[in-house]
Amino acid sequence: MGVKVIDLVKIFGLKILSKGPEDTEINLIESNRSGLQLSGFYDQFEEKRIQLIGNAENAYLQSLSVTDRDDALKKLVSKNVPCIIITNDLIVSDKMEGLGRQCNRWILSTSNSTSKFWVDITLYLQSELAESISQHGDLIDVYGIGVLITGESGIGKSETALDLIRKGHLFIADDAIIIKKIGQDLLIGTGSELTKNLMELRGIGIININSLFGKSAIRLQKNIEIVVNLEKWDDNAYYDRVGENYETTRILGIELPFIRIPVKPGRNIAAIIEIAALNYRQNIMGYNAARELNNAIKKLSQ
Repeated sequence: MGVKVIDLVKIFGLKILSKGPEDTEINLIESNRSGLQLSGFYDQFEEKRIQLIGNAENAYLQSLSVTDRDDALKKLVSKNVPCIIITNDLIVSDKMEGLGRQCNRWILSTSNSTSKFWVDITLYLQSELAESISQHGDLIDVYGIGVLITGESGIGKSETALDLIRKGHLFIADDAIIIKKIGQDLLIGTGSELTKNLMELRGIGIININSLFGKSAIRLQKNIEIVVNLEKWDDNAYYDRVGENYETTRILGIELPFIRIPVKPGRNIAAIIEIAALNYRQNIMGYNAARELNNAIKKLSQ
């Protein structure tokens, strides 16, 4: 599912010089500065990208004769591009609007500089066009670490998340978490619009985190760094007591540390998750307590 050009016009307040088909969509994150194309070079041209014309491109166009300038623009406009956006409120040609109408092409304009608009549009499209899934669980910011709490229904995910919020950690989402893959190795989690700020607690029902704890207890989104899976305690199962290396799991093709926490009466799961987050932060900073212990044991055995 792409982003419609008409939606882009509304979100970024773009001026319409020429209107194309209402259903025109943008399906690629990357935009293209059209300097090479305006000079006549169309080898390996990706016409499905947004085309940008800024100060540099306009300076080249103004160096041409009026006929050559309009021919260069006509060739670009005739390509099956989703839209052409002119930055800095530039007037590149008096015929630009007519060329757009002739080819039924979206020609748009913005007062923003090319570099600023390029960054803004890339970030927006990166979010809107990112591969995404819905994940059952809770997402909490614990000491700056995005912790995704998973586990079977009724295991206590929401209760644990609530306990963490009461301790001052930040709530992102409960139940249905929307996870987007941003780039090659970054996952961003957020709540759905329908359940934003809401949490379901068995025996109580739906509660509003914003109403109970205030806006300072909430984040709109957070990158997911570790997955903590709550599972019923099994006396016959083996649980890692040293923890030198993490198990891993994959979400949208990205590998994440996966920590199993067995649940039974008397265990303070929220406190364990706090320590797991702190321990992970130490690990990425280069310190591993389990490895240090193992090295000390090896030295004693020599």
